[in-house]
Order: sequence, then C-alpha cells, then structure tokens
Amino acid sequence: MKFFFDLFILLALLSAGTKLFPQSAANLGIAYGSFNYDISGTKYTGDGGVLTLDGQLSPTADFSLIMSDGKFDDRVISSNEGSITYKVNPNIGVLLMGSQIKLATVQETDASLGISYNINASELGFKVFAGSNISNYGKFYTYGTKVNLAIAEGGSLILSYKTEDRKQKATTVDARFVYELTSKLGFNLGYRSTEAKNAAGSAVALKGSTTYAGIFYKL
Repeated sequence: MKFFFDLFILLALLSAGTKLFPQSAANLGIAYGSFNYDISGTKYTGDGGVLTLDGQLSPTADFSLIMSDGKFDDRVISSNEGSITYKVNPNIGVLLMGSQIKLATVQETDASLGISYNINASELGFKVFAGSNISNYGKFYTYGTKVNLAIAEGGSLILSYKTEDRKQKATTVDARFVYELTSKLGFNLGYRSTEAKNAAGSAVALKGSTTYAGIFYKL
C-alpha cells in the first residue's frame, strides 16, 4: 500500500532531520482509518491508514501534517494536508500551507502562503490563520483556526477548521484526542470531515468523513 511507502520515506526524512535540526521534536501518529465519502450521489466506503505528524524544527518553526491513504473497491483515496509556520515573534507567524485530495473525479491540490496569530499557554494553544493561493495570489484564499486544549493530565483535544476558496471550495473540520500513556508513547482518536463544492458554491462535489484510531510516538 502507498501509505506504508509514504511512512517509510517520512521516517527516513525524520531521521535525517534530527541530525540537521538537533532541537527538533515531533509526535508521530500511525492509525487505522475508516473512510466514508459521497461524490455526486455515489457512495464510497473503505479503510486504510492515517498518519499524523506534529512538532518543531526549531524554537521558531513548527509543522503539522496529516496523510490518509485508503481503498474503495477499485478506487484509491489520497488526502494530505500540511503546514509549516515560522514565527517572526511569539505571536505572529509566516505560514506555508498545502493540501491534496484525490478520489474518483475529484482531484485538487492547493498551496497557500499567509500569516497566523498564535497564543501558547500551558493548557491552551490557539492559532488563527489566513493566506492566499500561491499560483493565484490575491484571488483564492485559505483561512481557519486550530485549538489545542489540555482537558486532563496527559490528555489533549485538538480542534481545527479550514476553508480553501479555490477551483473546488473545500472545508475541513478535524477533532482529535491524544493521550499519553508514557513519556514516549500514547494513543490518538480522530474524526475528520471534508466537503468540496464547485467554485460558485452551489453544488457539492464531494462530502465525507474519516474516523481513525491508533498510537503516537514522541520522536
């Protein structure tokens, strides 16, 4: 499965990254995912893998990545989303975002550059962001928010919302619960919904969700 190939490549890059960036740290999550999507009335249900990665390259640069790879009978779903934030001061960051989804007739890729406002406390992480498509800067926009809330000792709830205004307007909502079992190991549960409309916003091209459960490891 392509998911395991992507995982192998990612682990190799992370191994190299810890040598290039000795202050880097990351949480790597590997999970089983169940996919349910509807494209213009045709329903697709299948399963596969979900990979999550969050961490820091340095005290001023952090990153986030989620990759999904699954199978629907004879069709493959691939959905990836990532971002890198460089903080110009403790609250303001320059943000590079990218996303890609591929299933049946829906194949969309987006890369945006923007800014974010961040608040980080011991029990709360908060980010709002906005940017514009790199190839059509000033024409298509991406905006959203992300909240990381400590709700129990060793447990965190991560909520995020993002809308991409592009060829097919896409909105994604995520909810993920992570719990530390040891200083290095824990488990995560997540739910992710996606809806893509046409450019006019009058018709839904794709609508669906991913539910996943697995473990995470602190690198």
